[in-house]
Amino acid sequence: MKKSGFFLISLCFLAFVAFMPQAVFADARSDKIRQLEASIDQYNQQIQEKSKEAQSLANQISIFELQIKQAQAEIDATNLTIAQLSSAIKQKENSIALKEKEIARQNEILAKYLRQAARSDSGSLLEFLLKNNKFSDFFSDLNYISNVQSQIQETLAAIKTLKEKLIQEKEDLESDKAEQEQLKRVQVRQRSELESSKKQRQKLLDQTKGQEKTYQQLLVKAREDLDKIRNQPYELAMGFKMTFEEALKNALPASRLTGVRAAFIMAIVKIESDWGGNVGKGTWRVDMHPRDFGAFQAITSSLGLNPDSTPVSKRPAYGWGGAMGPAQFIPTTWLLYADKVASLTGHRPASPWNIEDAFTASGLMLAQSGADRQTYASEVKAAKMYIAGSRWNTSLTARIYANNVMAQATKIQNDINILSQK
Repeated sequence: MKKSGFFLISLCFLAFVAFMPQAVFADARSDKIRQLEASIDQYNQQIQEKSKEAQSLANQISIFELQIKQAQAEIDATNLTIAQLSSAIKQKENSIALKEKEIARQNEILAKYLRQAARSDSGSLLEFLLKNNKFSDFFSDLNYISNVQSQIQETLAAIKTLKEKLIQEKEDLESDKAEQEQLKRVQVRQRSELESSKKQRQKLLDQTKGQEKTYQQLLVKAREDLDKIRNQPYELAMGFKMTFEEALKNALPASRLTGVRAAFIMAIVKIESDWGGNVGKGTWRVDMHPRDFGAFQAITSSLGLNPDSTPVSKRPAYGWGGAMGPAQFIPTTWLLYADKVASLTGHRPASPWNIEDAFTASGLMLAQSGADRQTYASEVKAAKMYIAGSRWNTSLTARIYANNVMAQATKIQNDINILSQK
């Protein structure tokens, strides 16, 4: 007895040791992510403060240094978040497998009870009564049948509960896998931002040779040549040519109509589609979730478009595509804003592929999420809701997306400020 007790204690200890590192690592990752988030917020605040100061070489180099640190912190946080999601996905897959086995086991139990009930139900009530020599045997059999029926009901209830939990876990798993794919795509942009900041810093050092006087001369020249800002293509994808000035021309009316800062709208649409440069190469039948089919057909029909040749975002490795136009609206979401957009822009019907309508729809959606308050916190929340909807406060991708939007908005705002000085 002592030996078996010791063996049981040993097994429990080994199980605890086996699972402890996973929990410890998960906690350590969460702590590190929180530290990185705090650093990212601090870097962003410092960048905004530096941007308001008088322009100097030291100040601009400091901004580049902060942008580099921020971008690296974002990359580190994203890597940890992907690792965290991978662990959660594995746990959910294991849980789903266990529930599927338990459902199969409960189905076998149910089948056994149904066979017993079928045997008990065969024959007439008179036959059932006559085969029992004693009334006590008769009532015993009735009790047995009642118990079998109760067991059937309990087993059916257990199977129903298990199936409901299984459906929810599968939906959660699908969301986690889709989020993991989003994070991997975000990584590409983050690395690009990091390299861009490094190159800009080095270019400035090469141009000025570290001399403040030379830097001030460059500033004067930049202010005199505002066309460079107006016409900069912002590295648009797929050969699409929209200049900064053209994007601003669409963002300013949207800002006036919705109360959302123009730079913030521009940052959202820039990250979503490169200001319409990359609206997707997918097709609705392949890449869109079936629940959006009806809405998409209604939108394209109202615009006189062929749904089969109208581009939408491609479906990623996991999850669904089907987003439309420069602001990347899902069809069912677009229908919620279409009438309001039409009343503001005068385009009837409004089109998600029209750049003016897209900027306006984006502004309306962001305003509804609170971005019209134009505070840092309200814009961060609105950006999170833009990408994650009701899951904005729990989505891991939403935080990283919002940080990218805010960093982009800061750069765009600086250019707007320079243009407005003319």
